[in-house]
Amino acid sequence: MGEWSVEVRRESAFLSGSGYHDHVYGDGPLPYHVLRVLWDGQHPFGQAHALDEIVRAVAFAVPATDVGKVLASLDQILAHGEYSRFMQERQPETGVWRAERAEDSVRLHGQVIAFGSHKPWALHGSVELEYSSLAELRTVLAELA
Repeated sequence: MGEWSVEVRRESAFLSGSGYHDHVYGDGPLPYHVLRVLWDGQHPFGQAHALDEIVRAVAFAVPATDVGKVLASLDQILAHGEYSRFMQERQPETGVWRAERAEDSVRLHGQVIAFGSHKPWALHGSVELEYSSLAELRTVLAELA
């Protein structure tokens, strides 16, 4: 997983890169192993009324060179007992995610829970990923790798 980490919860998990907090809250350099989030106020996932309000974004991006590490992070979530317990009573969602290469990143379009700046492809410390479509997210990312 390298510079990437996960926090597993009952219904979702957080994916985080490294260096974000040192950059934003300190004098650290612009981080490389970090998420970028895309917002679209017209998209049906929702629109924030305050800059730090938690809302659904429409995509997140990771550096293309980190795809293997992000896949390993997603594998950690998929192998966790909380994910298994959650999915025992649910059908996996499909048709939620699509992936594309863009310059030096991989963009993953789908339902993302995040907060903070609403500038296009803004740096973010983490994104929250719902379990219901996590297997599909891993599949579309692996297909692009």
